[in-house]
Amino acid sequence: MTVPSFLPQSALGLIKLDTQFPRLPGDLGLASSWGPRVCEFVVQGAFPSIIVKQQQSFATSQFAGKLTQAVKALTQSGVSAMTTSCGFLVIWQKALQALTQVPIVTSSLCLLPELLQKEEQVGVLSIDEKSLTPMHWLGAGLNPQEQSRLVIAGVSSESHFCQAILGNQTQLNEALAREEVVAAAFKLKKSAPRLKTLILECTNLPPYQLAIENATGLKVLSLRDVPQLLRAAGTLIETV
Repeated sequence: MTVPSFLPQSALGLIKLDTQFPRLPGDLGLASSWGPRVCEFVVQGAFPSIIVKQQQSFATSQFAGKLTQAVKALTQSGVSAMTTSCGFLVIWQKALQALTQVPIVTSSLCLLPELLQKEEQVGVLSIDEKSLTPMHWLGAGLNPQEQSRLVIAGVSSESHFCQAILGNQTQLNEALAREEVVAAAFKLKKSAPRLKTLILECTNLPPYQLAIENATGLKVLSLRDVPQLLRAAGTLIETV
C-alpha cells in the first residue's frame, strides 16, 4: 500500500495484516479506534492464520521484505510512532525496531515487563495461546523467570470468534463473539483468583474490553494503553 510522502504533523503508523473480517468499533486495526492522525500500511499476503502460526526468525520469514518496506515507508512519511494490527508480530519486535529510529510497539505484550515489576502475576488473553512461544516472550522483553509468572489463556479454537478472525471470514456475530471472549476471560480469572491485570494480546479483542472488565473485575489493558501511540494518533491530550 502506498503511504503519503509527507504528513502535515506527526502521526501513528499502523502496520496491518491482509484481512477481510469485519472490524468492530474499538478494534485496533481500525484507524478510527486510534485517533485523527493515522497512516496505514497493509502487508499483502500476511493473513491472520499465517502470522499467528509464524515461528521463524525475521531473517528467514517470507514477510521480512514486506515488513521492511512497511517500516521504511511509514518512517519516510513522517510518523512519530508505529504499531501493528497483530500481537503475534511481537516475535519480530527487535528486528523491526532495528529498521528505524521511530519507536515501534508491535504488541500489547510489550507492556508485560513493566507490569511484572509491580504485580506477582499478569494475565494474557490470546486468540491462540498455543502458538505463543519463547520467541514471542523474548520479543516482548521477558526472561524465563518472568514468563513463569504469566497466566495465559486463549479463546476456544472452536469458537465463532476465532474461526471468523483466523479464518479471515467476511461475517462476524458480535454478540456471540462477545459471549465467547468473556467466557474465556472469566475462566482465566477463576484459575488465578489473585490476578489483578489482564492484557489483551489480540487487537481484535478491545471491542469486548468493557464486557470483560464487568464480568471479571480485572483491569484490562491493550495497545491503547501505550501513551506514546495515543499521542502519535492525536488522541492523548497532555495536561500540565
